[in-house]
Amino acid sequence: MSSSAKKRIASAIAIFAFGASCGTIVHHDLTLTFDDSGERVTIAAATSIPTTKDSKDRARDDHLREDILAGRDEWSLRFANANPESYRVVLDRAKGELIRAERSARIDTADLQKIFFDVSVSAVVTRGDGWAELAIYPGTSTRATRPQRDDAEKKLRAYSKRAVRYFSAVRAMYDYMNEHPPRAKEIFAALFRDEDDTQQPLLSSEERDLVIVLRTALNALTEDDNTEQLEADADLVYNPLPARIVVHVPGEPLIVEGFAAGKDRELVAEPPSLLEAVASLEGRWVTPDPLAFATRPDAGNDPTSEAAIIAAMPRRTSAVVGAIEVSDAIVQKLRPAPRYRVRWIVRRQG
Repeated sequence: MSSSAKKRIASAIAIFAFGASCGTIVHHDLTLTFDDSGERVTIAAATSIPTTKDSKDRARDDHLREDILAGRDEWSLRFANANPESYRVVLDRAKGELIRAERSARIDTADLQKIFFDVSVSAVVTRGDGWAELAIYPGTSTRATRPQRDDAEKKLRAYSKRAVRYFSAVRAMYDYMNEHPPRAKEIFAALFRDEDDTQQPLLSSEERDLVIVLRTALNALTEDDNTEQLEADADLVYNPLPARIVVHVPGEPLIVEGFAAGKDRELVAEPPSLLEAVASLEGRWVTPDPLAFATRPDAGNDPTSEAAIIAAMPRRTSAVVGAIEVSDAIVQKLRPAPRYRVRWIVRRQG
């Protein structure tokens, strides 16, 4: 999940407690920075490892540390395959423990595919008259073993049951609101306010129960100890990209496809998180979806104003058939875009 999305979830609105820590599992980031000729690219691959205290799988994380130090981890092999003239390795430690490794090198754009030699990803740079273009085509993920795939599918089915409870809770609340339209704004205000807020809207016992049930269902989507590990497992199974990919090109791009806009003109290739995948199902079973509304990019910070906006929207719900249907829908959202493409102006050789 991108940092901006985490910030929206954590601070845009207090619908739920975003309990998952971003430092309990391994994260990989790959940054591609193209020069103004379009002929060279600087690649930087960073691996962040949780401390022993925060680790969800200490044995696996310690094994990764050993591989990094011995130069046999996946990114060491990928850089070796690209065969740069030289590359830099920076190791960060905390209390003597390796917590981050970053490799960087500058290579010809024609060799970019070599970085992805072991995954089902095609990365091609083409050049035209005054422009260059990067196109990344994700295939079917081959990063997970059969046992990992089976385990992730089983856990995702269980997670989907939590999503079913969430959609059902929204439906119950919307049924009540549609029977009592003037109460919608107050109920949404109660939902969006922090539980510690001393100025809570006045609700009936029935309305308060509806809010509590929905808050509980929302929390269940994030607070379970296994949720972040499921994120990592699902990423292996459904996402062929070996890392969150950030692309920097000189100047304003001419064409952008698939990439999300990041900070400082970054272009980001990253499938959604589990929570973002659930939110992206808005319109299928509930409209509007409070989760999608709360995590939208332009979400405000005033619960009263936000409540007024969503309360004025037409509400529609339909019954959820079951966890299998929701699981299949989430899987489709977890896959990356079929193509990531950016074209930019390059300096003419003269």
